[in-house]
Parts: sequence; structure tokens; C-alpha cells
Amino acid sequence: MKKILLLLLMFNFFLFSCDSGSGDDSAPDNDIEQPDQPDDDKNPDRENYLTPKVDSEGKIIVNYTPKEYVATVEEGQHMMSVRIPDGYYTSASTLSGAELREELMDIVSTGAIALEYTSSSSYDVWDMCEAGDQNPADERQVWQIYTEKGRDKNDRSAGVSDEWNREHVWAKSHGDFGKDKGAGTDGHHLRASYSRENSTRGNKNFADVNGARTYNTEFYEPPLSAKGDVARMIFYMAVRYDFKVDNSGVINEEARMGKLDDLLKWNELDPVDPYEIRRNNIIYGFQKNRNPFVDHPELVKYVFGDKKDAAWKE
Repeated sequence: MKKILLLLLMFNFFLFSCDSGSGDDSAPDNDIEQPDQPDDDKNPDRENYLTPKVDSEGKIIVNYTPKEYVATVEEGQHMMSVRIPDGYYTSASTLSGAELREELMDIVSTGAIALEYTSSSSYDVWDMCEAGDQNPADERQVWQIYTEKGRDKNDRSAGVSDEWNREHVWAKSHGDFGKDKGAGTDGHHLRASYSRENSTRGNKNFADVNGARTYNTEFYEPPLSAKGDVARMIFYMAVRYDFKVDNSGVINEEARMGKLDDLLKWNELDPVDPYEIRRNNIIYGFQKNRNPFVDHPELVKYVFGDKKDAAWKE
């Protein structure tokens, strides 16, 4: 009798164990796109990522300017992206090396829309910058890269003045694309900038010099809050338009930017933040393509860094 009772208890325990955790409380909310979740076994590259706060519609909440945010996180502590279209990067998963880079190029090129640099009849680069670079502290302003200050959206100029203008982070002379539709109007590397600082940076390559906003004849160093943004924009442009990123630092009409070693370091020093994720989503709304290195910052290692021979797994 005792053996029978023991067997019945063991059987009931087994049934309870199998049922636990299968109720509705464990199911995700299908009405809101969920943030990417780290899986240490499948993707150890993402174990140091932070889950962003989102509103009831799943949109990321931006409470800090980039300058404020970068002081709150540790090196390499990237923010997870949200609202990535379902299956957007699936075709690139498990690829490596040249195949991975080519597939990413195809992903960000297919269906992409090229806006006008300036237009009075349709959306243009001004509109993208005003929407994407909105100051989190004041919706009437844009946040100016490099100088780390807000500026009234209406206080803008196409020339060099005391107003803000549109900075080509990948200098337009590096590839001689000017303001042509495509590389010259791509919102993923065009940022609101104080026009005089834009002029100071000119077409210099990016590298460490001697601190924030220092420069020499060849290189310009942005402040910490912009270093990661700059790196990920440069990497995007290289993949999107088949440009080169290396350590040569040559300044001419060749489609090349550097220094690669510093850009790789900046990607970790200034990790992806909510402002950058929000901007990526907004530019996607205008151009219908995304910056993979904002959505998946670990891709930098697989395309440009020390994991080029390894297969990336989404």
C-alpha cells in the first residue's frame, strides 16, 4: 500500500511540473513588439545589453540627451533595439565575412527611398533632421551633434552662420557624391549640427586627437556622446554604398574614411542609446531602411572587427 501511495504522489508531482509556467501570464503581449532578449547560450555578444523603456505603443522612451545618457552607462553596455520589422535581418543570420556584408547591403538597399536634399513640395533632408534629431529636452529644438546643445528648429541655415545646418558625417568629398540623392541625402549619416562646428570639422577623417572637438590637418575628434554615433554611421555608409573604412586616413575623393581602430573603440565607448534607436526608427519611416549597427551593434565586430571569420547569429 505504501508503494502505491508513493507512486501516486510521484505521478501527481510529475503532472504539476509539466503544467507549471504554461498559463496565459507567461505569454508575451502580441500587441506590442517586444525588445530583443539576450540569450547567453545562443548569442553571448549581447549579454551586456540593456532593455529600454517603451510606452503603451511600444515606442522607445527618450528621457536623456546623448550627453546626459552617456554618463549613466558602462563601456559597451548597449541598449537593445525595439520595433525592428519582423524578419528584417533573418537572411543575414548565420552568414560571415563577405557574404554577411553583401547580405546587409542588400537588406538596407532593397526598397530604400532617396529623398531630396532640399524640397518645397515634399519631405526632404531638413524634415528628417528636424524629426530625427529632436532634442529630448525640448521638442521645439534639434540636438546638435558635436557641440552637444539644443537649437530652435527654425534657426537653420544652408551656409556657415550661427545657426544649425545638415552635417554629412561621411564627408561628401570622400566619394565625391556631393548632395546627390542617395549617399548625399541619406538620413542615416546626416545630422543636425552647429554650422560653424560643421565647417571646422570640414571633410576631416575621424580619429582620436586630443580630446572633444580637437582636430589637426587630417583628423577630427568628436565628444564622447557622438563617438559611437559617428562610428555606426560610418559603418552603415560603408556597407550601404560599398565604401571603405580603414586606418589609411587619406583625404581625397576616394570613398574612404578612418581610422578604423578608433571607430571600433568608439562603438564600445559610446554605446547605442535610446536617442539613437529613436532616430533609427524615424529615419526608417522616411527612407524605409535601417542602420544595422544601431539595431545590432555586435555586427560591427563581424563586419569590421575581430569576428569577421565567425558566423553572426541574430
